[in-house]
Amino acid sequence: MSERDGQWRSASGFVLAALGSAVGLGNVWRFSYVAGENGGGAFVFAYLVAVLALGIPLLIAELAIGRSARADAVAAFARVTPDMPWRWAGWPGVAACITILAYYPTIAGWVANYLWRFIVQGVDAPGTMDHAAQFRDMLSDPVQAMGWQAFVLVTGAAVVALGVAQGIERASRILMPVFAMLLLLLALHGLTLDGAGQALRFLFRPEWSALLETRTWLAAIGQAFFSMGLAMGILVAYGGYLPASQRLVPMTLAVAAGDTAVSLVAGLMIFPAVFTYGFDPAQGTTLVFAVLPEVFAAMPLGHAVAVLFFLLLLIASRIPSFPVTRFWRRFGGVL
Repeated sequence: MSERDGQWRSASGFVLAALGSAVGLGNVWRFSYVAGENGGGAFVFAYLVAVLALGIPLLIAELAIGRSARADAVAAFARVTPDMPWRWAGWPGVAACITILAYYPTIAGWVANYLWRFIVQGVDAPGTMDHAAQFRDMLSDPVQAMGWQAFVLVTGAAVVALGVAQGIERASRILMPVFAMLLLLLALHGLTLDGAGQALRFLFRPEWSALLETRTWLAAIGQAFFSMGLAMGILVAYGGYLPASQRLVPMTLAVAAGDTAVSLVAGLMIFPAVFTYGFDPAQGTTLVFAVLPEVFAAMPLGHAVAVLFFLLLLIASRIPSFPVTRFWRRFGGVL
């Protein structure tokens, strides 16, 4: 490791940074709409099975490979398994990460747009249709959409450029606990809404027949991989900064438990409002962006909470750019 790259200073710093990589849009935006499209409780059950059966073992494996090779995903697999064809196993993960980054900053740009909107306008715009119309206007304006995407990419690169200890670890150590606490408070607020009972039944009372459908399991496995950052080179790169003295299993369990808990808390934040304000839980990718303005408009100190929420969500959504940046550094990239 170079002096510039450094190492994680502590196990807690690594866990918070790994959660910073995992927790974000995948937990709040993607978990809610995928759960809504796939029947709620059956999807949640399948998701928990996927985390236990696939997520945790793969997380341990990726961290172990990264720590052993102390390199990015491409170099790590080439060093650990030098024989063909496994030496190339790191390339699909990096390709997947780059592919996700092709649209991930777009979604993060939506978050940035909402942050700016709440800073400037507050939460006073009345009615669901007004929020939905503003959101559609933003999506239909390519200059505006690309501008917010560029903002996310530039600010994300600035955080990464500070390095591990000064950038990612410091930001994660401070901001991720704050974000988790805010999600918990919003979930507790959601449980006070009229639709809370219906939301709890939707999320935690499975229609067992749905578990016989292939799409439920595919959606759950896909969400586990996306949310935890598996098979994308992220965790191999993070493992490359782990000292040999750190124990992998306790840290892995902490990361998996934390990521899963955040997803479930986000569901408790979103779905009570979905049923209270009459939204369709299967609305799709725009579900969170349609529902949350209604939540903030109806709660005390909603303006301040909205600004803090979208700020922290924006910060969390930028952290996964780190492993790709490290990959490009290895090949002489400009970042």
